Amino acid sequence: MRRLLFISLCLLSLSTQAQSLLWRISGNGLAKPSYLFGTYHILRDSYLKGDSLTRAHFEQAEGVVVEMVFDTTERAKVIQFSTMPDNNLIRLINANDYKLVADEFNAVTGQELSFYNQIKPVIIATALSTAYARRESDTLTRFTGQPIDLFFVRQTQAAKKPLLGLETLEEQLKLLYDRQPVEQQANQLVQMVKHHNETTTRKGPGLTDMYLKANLDGMWDLFQRESDSPADLYKLVDDRNVRWMSQLRTIMAVRSTFIAVGAGHLPGPNGLLKLLREAGYTVEAIRNKEAEPDLARVK
Repeated sequence: MRRLLFISLCLLSLSTQAQSLLWRISGNGLAKPSYLFGTYHILRDSYLKGDSLTRAHFEQAEGVVVEMVFDTTERAKVIQFSTMPDNNLIRLINANDYKLVADEFNAVTGQELSFYNQIKPVIIATALSTAYARRESDTLTRFTGQPIDLFFVRQTQAAKKPLLGLETLEEQLKLLYDRQPVEQQANQLVQMVKHHNETTTRKGPGLTDMYLKANLDGMWDLFQRESDSPADLYKLVDDRNVRWMSQLRTIMAVRSTFIAVGAGHLPGPNGLLKLLREAGYTVEAIRNKEAEPDLARVK
């Protein structure tokens, strides 16, 4: 079940990493340091009330880089990539499995699956996974506001600072919604629902708790257990990191930059932390004593 949630999170890690979500990048000719922060795409921005260093480095940066900057004029592309005009979920799975998924979708999200029959199965699965995460983590539901990635974008735009996206909307939509045939997406959706109870009864902390503790090793271990396709990991993480690095080197040479990308892009054999070090930069973890938020303050 969690594998489809990991599509938006992209968690890939290298063992024995320092446990931090915020990293200082210096050296290799940089006039000023830049900062790399691993986000959690379903996290709300009140999280930053308990992470004063991340907030401070974001506000002090001369420019900001995110994975993608959404332009409202591109809404038609979202519809194009997210829908199945010539297909629907009822055709893709048998009647018994459809009822199973529909009942679960209604119970978890409070919505009728029939309204979304022409939406690609991977989007339905992601919505379910997000609902599971919020229901299963009391900590996550305490955060309020807008999604943290969107917060970084809007605050940067309001401050009229340089804002750059590492990918276009079309690149992200192709990766997330067209990487697999809809038949395969439908099968994964059914399997996610069928095995949900099995995955949620496993012992140990969940993904949200590991993120909030900056437990990169734990997230990697969990992801390894849930992922079964090295080729998929390459498309989601490694290939993108290599492409992003060529852009980041030029951007950081121009100005001190706050870089906010999914946490899974930081560690790993081809993660940004390793790629930055291999390129000659000094990459240091910033440990914030307030980074594990006082939940009484973020309600």
